[in-house]
Amino acid sequence: MFLGIAILGAIFIVITFFSVINAGRRGESRRGPLIVLVLTILVTAGAIWKLPYWSADHHHSDQSAASSVSKTSSLSSQSGQAFASSTPTMTQAEAEKQVAQQLAKSLKKLGPVTFDKASKTYTLTITNTNLKKTIKGLHADPSQAKQAKWPKFAHNFIQTSASLKKALGKGYSLVFRVGHQSPVLVYKDGYLTKNQFE
Repeated sequence: MFLGIAILGAIFIVITFFSVINAGRRGESRRGPLIVLVLTILVTAGAIWKLPYWSADHHHSDQSAASSVSKTSSLSSQSGQAFASSTPTMTQAEAEKQVAQQLAKSLKKLGPVTFDKASKTYTLTITNTNLKKTIKGLHADPSQAKQAKWPKFAHNFIQTSASLKKALGKGYSLVFRVGHQSPVLVYKDGYLTKNQFE
């Protein structure tokens, strides 16, 4: 719509410009054509300013970030469930493996989960396209985190971390990262200890 107005405005600017020149040559008043010319320039400038080209980089990235996290927020809602309790005969290593399997199952739409026994860390490597786009957008402009609903998304996994502590004991971390980049979220013992976009 704004593109059509801009094109028509450009045509009217040319027409009214020549009307002003012709009015001057004929010795007529230029007032009327000048008023029309000024109004046409203002309307055309407004239409051009509203074109997606000017606002796409900023507004479109905000909207896509918001929609991306909205989609992934629903995926994360399953992650807060408690892990199956370990039996008295189960070793710590078996309990850790069981938790890794449960995490992998509940977070599979976000990416694969790995476990590092030495550091007691479960790492989700994000492969979900929408979530990766959101994180990329927030790296470029962290101030959009609230609009993209990032705090809500981050908060969804605090209960997951608390469940880790309940199932395995203290000292276990849950880390979210894209590839080998610095983690964007780190949870430990039921607390969010790092939120890169906060």
